[in-house]
Amino acid sequence: MQLATMPLDRVPVVSLDLETTGLRARSDRIIQIGAISGGDELARFGVLVNPGVAIPEASTRIHGIDDAMVADADALPLVLPRLRDHVAGHLILGFNIGFDLAVLEAEAERHGLDWGWSAALCLRQLATRLLGPEAMMILGDLESLAAHFDVPVAARHTALGDAAITLTIFHRMLPALAAQGIVTLGDAWREVAKLDDLRRANVTAGWIDVAAAHAASQDLAPLARIDPYPYSHRIADLMLGDPVILSPDATLGSAAAAMHDSAADCVFVGTDADRIIGIVSERDIVSQVRQPVSDATRVRRLPLDTIMSSPVITVGADDFMHVALGRMSRHDIRHLGVVDHGGTLVGWVSSRELVRQRVTSALVIGDRIASAGSAEELATGLRMLPTLAASLSREAVAGHDIAAVISSQYRAALREAARLAEARMVQDGAGPPPAEYALLMLGSAARGESGLAADQDHAILFADGDAPDDDVANRQWFLALGGHISDILNAAGIPYCKGGVMSGHEAWCRSLSGWRQVISGWVRRASPEDLLNVDIFFDFRLVHGSTVLAAQLQTAMSGRATRRGSFLKLLARNVGGHGGGRTFLGGLRTENGRFNMKANLTLPLVETLRVLAISRGIAERGSAARATALAARNDIPPEVGRIGEDVAMVTRLVLRQQIADIAAGKPPSSHVELRMLSSAETGILKAISGRVTRLDTLLTDTLFG
Repeated sequence: MQLATMPLDRVPVVSLDLETTGLRARSDRIIQIGAISGGDELARFGVLVNPGVAIPEASTRIHGIDDAMVADADALPLVLPRLRDHVAGHLILGFNIGFDLAVLEAEAERHGLDWGWSAALCLRQLATRLLGPEAMMILGDLESLAAHFDVPVAARHTALGDAAITLTIFHRMLPALAAQGIVTLGDAWREVAKLDDLRRANVTAGWIDVAAAHAASQDLAPLARIDPYPYSHRIADLMLGDPVILSPDATLGSAAAAMHDSAADCVFVGTDADRIIGIVSERDIVSQVRQPVSDATRVRRLPLDTIMSSPVITVGADDFMHVALGRMSRHDIRHLGVVDHGGTLVGWVSSRELVRQRVTSALVIGDRIASAGSAEELATGLRMLPTLAASLSREAVAGHDIAAVISSQYRAALREAARLAEARMVQDGAGPPPAEYALLMLGSAARGESGLAADQDHAILFADGDAPDDDVANRQWFLALGGHISDILNAAGIPYCKGGVMSGHEAWCRSLSGWRQVISGWVRRASPEDLLNVDIFFDFRLVHGSTVLAAQLQTAMSGRATRRGSFLKLLARNVGGHGGGRTFLGGLRTENGRFNMKANLTLPLVETLRVLAISRGIAERGSAARATALAARNDIPPEVGRIGEDVAMVTRLVLRQQIADIAAGKPPSSHVELRMLSSAETGILKAISGRVTRLDTLLTDTLFG
């Protein structure tokens, strides 16, 4: 049964409540969490949380929680995964759940974690639809609503106490909801979605609008994390201005001409901007033209007041984008008038334009990179990446997701550079590729974890020839191709690799048999240089060329590595060479106030997951995917799953620093200024650093214990 069609009394529900340092959804911190799962036996989750900041006295007076009470409590990164497990598979219920979810999402992003809440329902909104707005003006708080439904009040203003009250009220409301035809969860979502004024006030305050997210959904699967763009961009910034207004007796032909001249796809009908009575769109004109009439001239002369849609559905200029999208969906229309506070028409929006505005930045970058005809055009697309990254960061997109976007664009740039380089080889008289080949992205971009300070890391794999002489000749051709690729990328703004890890260098351009021999040597000798090459090469990703060759190399590489225990032991020992960047007294070792995230944290974390993935034959390349795959195994300690979260946190902080560096006109760096971090973030870094110092023990125990 789909979730939306499930009767309310059968929906698995978890009642959730938070106590916080204040009422600012996007900036205040969690200090207590309470969650109660319904059913025959109640399952309770209650915990204090160290917010990493001082608790204001005004907040303490409400919930009684002070700094001393949370001093020894776990920080949110330790608590959130447990909460996520508790609520998984449940409908999340709360009195003002939009506030609680907004706080959780803000906190998760602050710590570089994935909250990913599923379906939710607001008890206050549901009660408003049941009892009416007038009644809820009197029953506006949880205590009053509890009294109305004869629900005992105990442990008020504690997270578990308020969660228990909320759950009991919900069950008491079910018969009254059914009497009004609100029987299924979908019914509830659709009803609360009608509360435009209440929802708009909540969103303006920074809350999440759960009604808009679910009203039109009939999907059983937990809903994905809400796209923050519609909740952070106002219609005034997105609307199309200068609406065309025609009189009611104007003709369809004049409307068509006005649309053509103004490049608009609708006109409004009325005497002026204060007296709009209808709207005519392109779809209306097409509908009339398609009618079986013998006189086309008569159609052109139809007065607009006979074909217009009326009344005009509008949206406020100060409303957020999601209000417009929800209103269009509910009325099944494609255009809205935009009005000011006085109701005067000031513009209009279309569904097509709203979608275009949402995706334009990412599409433009991707298109410019994918269609670049020169290094200069490639550079134009790549120069937009910092702006895109900053925009996604402001929208609270998770750091690892931003890194994935950046990595995908770097891979696209490498792919396009290869095409340009192939064309240059033909122009130079060298002809097309003499054999099948695969261009491989290496390093962080291959894993989907690249920042904004990436240099080149790529290699070429080409098919074996029929004779040794063929391989020699072919290699010279591909070395020249690799040189062109490197030159094009460097000219486009991705600098040469200082270590020479580029397909134009002999060490990184080989036939399939050549690569097999080299990999065997790395595994057999396992010298420091060999281990470094393994770190670089084992995460390769095909970006251009033969999938068959890449698969053959992957098979050969995995087979050799997993069969040699001594090699894995040396890889594990290599991880142990990282000290986590701790000082003797347990602080973070800095240089000029900056902490080297890559050397101290990123490399050992990534290397640990790589070693374990190799040992278990896991093919995933990304750190998060590797951590998930490893954690699902019975022979891997559960704490390995946390390493993926640690990588995500480090990635978020590095990206934030790089965005700030670029904005300040500095080269982007993986060295993070500690003064930019909150006390909570600093504490988390210290915790990650401490875990890094224990990775060698973890690896030894896992691999050989």
